[in-house]
Amino acid sequence: MGAEMALRASCKSTFSIVALASNADELIEHLERTPCDLVISDYSMPYGRFPDGLALIGYLRRHFGHIPLIVMTMLRNPSLLQALLNTGVSGVFDKRSPMGELKQAVQTVIKGRRHLCPTFAGILKAQCLPSSSTGAPLVSLSERELEVVRLFVQGLSGRQIAAQLNRSEKTISRQKRTAMDKLGLGHDGGLVEFARVSGLWG
Repeated sequence: MGAEMALRASCKSTFSIVALASNADELIEHLERTPCDLVISDYSMPYGRFPDGLALIGYLRRHFGHIPLIVMTMLRNPSLLQALLNTGVSGVFDKRSPMGELKQAVQTVIKGRRHLCPTFAGILKAQCLPSSSTGAPLVSLSERELEVVRLFVQGLSGRQIAAQLNRSEKTISRQKRTAMDKLGLGHDGGLVEFARVSGLWG
């Protein structure tokens, strides 16, 4: 989808789009000057100056926490999904789901309830099992480690990741190494495979 929408509820079941944004920078600018009742945001938007992913979601919750937020993503990593819920988002929607289900998500969130699409709910429920259906172990990475891995497998260097996440290169290197240790990986190529089979990338 590649865009965010800020919605205003005109009645219980009717909504109007009051702003559209193509990247995180535009979304934040709209939120600073355009009143809205709900924000629907993509998780991945790598083309603005402001970081996307968990960094963006955390910023929105800290600065616009009074506005309900639904995050749309195709990522299916259970640690990432749990991290999103931990930020306090109002809903997490699978972009592979029929768009008609998004209307239901909006109506649920506007009523003050949290929405988690059935696909993601099933993934999180399966997290309590000893292994995933692919046979890959379910490893709990921290939010910061997940972000580093996600950006690394997208082809960013340690220096670029450090600049995007506003951390030192040394910190990025340590977090990448910690993630690899948790995953039992000795080479960078293993991170790409982990990202593929876990749904974090690709």
